[in-house]
Amino acid sequence: MRHEFPDASCGLLGEFFATLAHATRMRIMCVLQQGPLTVTEIAAHAGITIPNASQHLRMMRERGAVIAEKQAQNVHYRIADPRIVEAMQLIRRTLTERLRINAKQASAGSPRRVAHRALQAS
Repeated sequence: MRHEFPDASCGLLGEFFATLAHATRMRIMCVLQQGPLTVTEIAAHAGITIPNASQHLRMMRERGAVIAEKQAQNVHYRIADPRIVEAMQLIRRTLTERLRINAKQASAGSPRRVAHRALQAS
């Protein structure tokens, strides 16, 4: 079955994935899976400076990946939609499985090497 996406939707997907394509922003998204956190907490958990975290969070907020909510004197950031977490988990499982398959193939050797060993054993 062939799926077609309207050009506008592909553009939005591209922009959203570009937002998450930076390693620091992906670390922030992983940290925010714990729940809403302040910039200071995010920076500490992600191993980055507060100004760096603020800069990335501003861009992520502008592009709809996170939401900032004022609570008393603090601003807490959270992932904008729980389906983003579901998508991240799906991609993580897919990549983990791909790495497992690649490692298994590498330990078995290339198909040519496996065939060569089979011929030598017979």
